Amino acid sequence: METPQLLTDRQVQEFLINGYLVLDPVSLDSSFHSTIFTDALSIFKKKQNEYNPGNNILPCIPQLQCVFNDPIIKGALQSLLGLNYTMQPHRHAHLTRPGTKDQLWHRDSYFGYIKPLRHHQLRYVMAMYYPQDTTIDMGPTAIKPRTQYDVMDPKYHRNKTLDNSNSKNDESNDIYLICKAGTVVLIHYDIVHRGTRNTTERSNRFMFKFQFNRVEEPVTPTWNHNPTNDTYDAIDAGILQPVVKHVWDWMICRNVKPAGSVIENDVTMWKSQLSNTNGKIRLNAAYNLALCNEYNVLINQLYDHEEIFCLEAAYALTACKHDKNVVAKLQEILKKEENNERIAYCIAFIFSEMGQTAYDALPLLINLVQSSDSWLVKQYCCEALGTICCNVQQNIDLVIQCLTNILSNQNLDQNLDQNLDQNNKKVDHARFTAALSLAKIGAMAAAAIPTLKNTL
Repeated sequence: METPQLLTDRQVQEFLINGYLVLDPVSLDSSFHSTIFTDALSIFKKKQNEYNPGNNILPCIPQLQCVFNDPIIKGALQSLLGLNYTMQPHRHAHLTRPGTKDQLWHRDSYFGYIKPLRHHQLRYVMAMYYPQDTTIDMGPTAIKPRTQYDVMDPKYHRNKTLDNSNSKNDESNDIYLICKAGTVVLIHYDIVHRGTRNTTERSNRFMFKFQFNRVEEPVTPTWNHNPTNDTYDAIDAGILQPVVKHVWDWMICRNVKPAGSVIENDVTMWKSQLSNTNGKIRLNAAYNLALCNEYNVLINQLYDHEEIFCLEAAYALTACKHDKNVVAKLQEILKKEENNERIAYCIAFIFSEMGQTAYDALPLLINLVQSSDSWLVKQYCCEALGTICCNVQQNIDLVIQCLTNILSNQNLDQNLDQNLDQNNKKVDHARFTAALSLAKIGAMAAAAIPTLKNTL
């Protein structure tokens, strides 16, 4: 197998800013892509009623794995997600037939599960592979660059964000992925996108969607990094500047101290912008406050009656990871508010994104997994156990026991009915998250193997 070709600093920065990269595999020729297209079409034509193999598309067409073994694609995934990233079991072959209408703008769910707080730090990437030339009239995928950090307003359906609902659609920056056969587009998992209408009479368009996730916290850059770029300030990201700067620093493991010389008028302005009607302005203000260590105002935002303001504060507080006082204060609040579902899952999320820095919170998180009545809180605590413990050995037995207890929970409908009630879906998501956290802990979680086998 050829050596993976890693991304450059600039490519990584462009991905963090715009939310996508267009790549061309170098090891596959046109006949390969043509064969994939033909095989896929024959599978779809074998059965009636809009048959789709869903997650089974890879075993149906195992040659698809060659796309992700290509040195360009593999190198890009390693660059963005670390050396030991994993392919998720969920994947999908999207067939846009002639006459197909536009989709609504949306973000993908997490395998059908509710996840009010996603990830600004790069943990999930989606790959879209096109085995045929794709023209504008064939219904190419459309994306809205720089929407990957927009915070979804919980009052709306999951496919809408406060600033990107269909009623406020700005098409001026939309990108239509018109491409040649074999193109692979990597997108940030949370970018706003849609399939567009196919106006042709007989041209089918396939897009194979595969999902990948990080299982190791960054310890060193895993792309072709030039250390002279360590101090990248992300000024070219515009209003996303503080968000991109934070994610970049996290990926290169740069221990950034809070800004020492901040103009007081700027702080006052940022505080006033936390309730602005524009989500991007609010998020910019929240991250700027976090980066200059104004964490108290963000902690107060966790109590705001507008849930979206609370979620934006939670994202920004992850950038305060280098101040132990923040971890201590959040622990204090979590002990008092463990029965307040929103505040509890927000703080568990913050600890999860902080990783090993939040190690002191481990006993509290374990206790919450065991005692909380909220499966959403349990889910975020399970996620935190995986990110906090993936590089440490202390208390690992307690963590594994905690995660396997969640995984063993069988008090839900196991009959593949698609109409599981909401609580069962939450239980299922917590179990899924516990399994993924065990994967992050890796070989140190070997004691979980019997439980994993029984669950399987």
